[in-house]
Amino acid sequence: MRKQNPVNDTALLEDALRAYLNRRCRRAYAHDLRNGLQGIFGGVDALTRAARALKPMAVPLEQVIQFVQQAISNHERGLERVLESMAPEQQVAAEICLRELLTELARFLTNDAARNNVRVRMDFSDDIKVTALVSKVRLITLGLLAESIDAMTSGGELRIAGRTVDSRVQFEITDSRPQPRAKSFITEAIQHVVKELSGHIESNPTASGGNQVRVELPVA
Repeated sequence: MRKQNPVNDTALLEDALRAYLNRRCRRAYAHDLRNGLQGIFGGVDALTRAARALKPMAVPLEQVIQFVQQAISNHERGLERVLESMAPEQQVAAEICLRELLTELARFLTNDAARNNVRVRMDFSDDIKVTALVSKVRLITLGLLAESIDAMTSGGELRIAGRTVDSRVQFEITDSRPQPRAKSFITEAIQHVVKELSGHIESNPTASGGNQVRVELPVA
C-alpha cells in the first residue's frame, strides 16, 4: 500500500473545507455583491436625474460623481474579497490584523446569525496581529464562526475575544450551543490548517453548557 503524503492530505482537507464554506456562505457572498451593485445603481440613477434636471440639483454634480466612484471602488473590493475567499491565488505571508478580520467576518455572517437568532459580542484587548497566509487564517476564522452559528439553531450568543501574549496571539470563539461540540470533517480540517501555521487549537465545554474554541498562532 502506498504511503500517503501528509502535505497532500492537508492540502486536500483545506480545499475541501474551502469548497464547503463556499457553498455554506453562498447567500452571504450574494448579499455582499448585491449591496455593492445597489450602491452603483443608486449613483447611476442620481447621475441620470442630474443630466435630465432643468434646475440645479440640491447635491452638487461633483459630489454625485464622487459617490458613484466610491460605490464602484467598494464593489471592486467586494469582488476581490469574494474571489480571494472562493479561489485564493498563491500568496506570501503578510501581516494580518485578526481583530479587523474577525470583525469583518462577523459582519459578513450577520444575516446567518440573525436567522438563527444569535447575538454576537466582541472583546479584543489589542489588534492581535500575526504574519501568515491570509487565505489560511481566513479559512480558520470563517470556518469556526460559521460552525458556531450553525450549532445554535434555536438562538444563543456568540462571543469573540482575543489578545496578544508574549510571542503568540490568542483568540476564542465561545458559543452557547446546547449540545457538545462533535468531531467532524470541519473540525478536523480546521485543526490541520492551524497546525500547518504552527498554531494550536483546543475545544472545551464551558461552565454554562456551551463551548469555547481557543486558537493560538505565532505572531510571526
